[in-house]
Amino acid sequence: MFGADPIGFSVGTEYRRESSRNDFDLLTQQGLNGNNALPSTAGRFHLWEGFGEVVAPIIQDKPFFQSLSVRGAIRVSDYSTVGTTYSYNFGGEWAPVEDIRFRVMQARSVRAPNINELFQAPQQNFPSVNDPCIGVTAATAGTLGTTCRAASGVLANIAANGGAFAANQADIQGVTSFEAGNRNLQEEKGDSFTAGVVINPRSIRALRNLVVTVDYFNIRIKDAIVQTPLQYIVNQCYQQGNSDYCSQITRRAAALGPNSAGSLDQLTTSFLNSGGVKTQGIDTVITYRQDLADIGLAGTLGLRGSYTHLISGYTVPLPDADRDYFAGEIGASRDRFTTNLSYDVDGVGFTTTGTWMSQASLDDQLTGARPGTNPLYRVRPQFYLDSQISLPDERRLRILHRRVQPAQQQAAIPRRYRRVGRPGYRCGHL
Repeated sequence: MFGADPIGFSVGTEYRRESSRNDFDLLTQQGLNGNNALPSTAGRFHLWEGFGEVVAPIIQDKPFFQSLSVRGAIRVSDYSTVGTTYSYNFGGEWAPVEDIRFRVMQARSVRAPNINELFQAPQQNFPSVNDPCIGVTAATAGTLGTTCRAASGVLANIAANGGAFAANQADIQGVTSFEAGNRNLQEEKGDSFTAGVVINPRSIRALRNLVVTVDYFNIRIKDAIVQTPLQYIVNQCYQQGNSDYCSQITRRAAALGPNSAGSLDQLTTSFLNSGGVKTQGIDTVITYRQDLADIGLAGTLGLRGSYTHLISGYTVPLPDADRDYFAGEIGASRDRFTTNLSYDVDGVGFTTTGTWMSQASLDDQLTGARPGTNPLYRVRPQFYLDSQISLPDERRLRILHRRVQPAQQQAAIPRRYRRVGRPGYRCGHL
């Protein structure tokens, strides 16, 4: 187009089949082997995919338009589990001069549920859950009182404990939960927008191996696959009067062993397309690689530095639920800087990596305080240093340093490692 390079495209198709199976002995399945009950799980799915991609150069080698191109791609997948899904991207690149290039991309990505999320049999757990009915009396008004007293065991507990519902330590520790897969799950959908610049000063000889990239990213995931939190189920039932969640709760109708009448006995939960995630930030990467032979030395030197600033980030565990902000928490520091130095010579490599992370806070779901608002929950900035040495595999080392043997012995050397030469010739680089 307009004298630029030819349009490039690719198309293709793929078939994939996945299966998984976990088999446990009968005692383990029943929880009689010194652990929680772990039922056997098996599942499989298959899919057909078709995809296409095109890169269309528009203008090239013109004033203020060293190059201008647009691109796009689409993938259509037909799963035996979730049906047909679509993922795609489109964007463009503009280089006003050889040394700088701007890029922008909008994309839709999908993730189909995996075998465990679809087919997992109910697995046993023993969670810690706060019972909203503790303290409820025969006179407690509102949704909480009405819903709690709907269970006969709660009424018996109130009568036996001087007019208020009470739970002992065995009741608090005696809650069982079962978490199962969901064959009705649909795919997760993610929308992302990225915009950035690439600087590679090729016109300056001393800097032609330097590449600097700066990118802004904004990512949002809808219909995220999550397990409904057990505490959320309990709160929705007793504080909001949601009967759908109440059906997932079982209370003891009468006292049983150390457990009181009306105490929480069993909760069930499953995977649902009910979550959401959003995050945005800035990535900066600087790389430089130099062949030291250019200055009369052996080997190759590599330098890489990356910096990520997390502007914001939060998850939504369920529709209409409060946002759980994670930017600034441990594992999601707002600032992260990593430097990498590497040196390679004759197949031997040395790498050292330093990582610095800014201060972070404990999870607000644990402390009740937004990240960074309470100094008592902060963790100081941390720095980590890692080093690594890599060597060629033993067989290659032997061949690199052995002398070539006579023909009848050389035949034992794999063909790809042989090098023609008279006896006594020392192998060089392969």
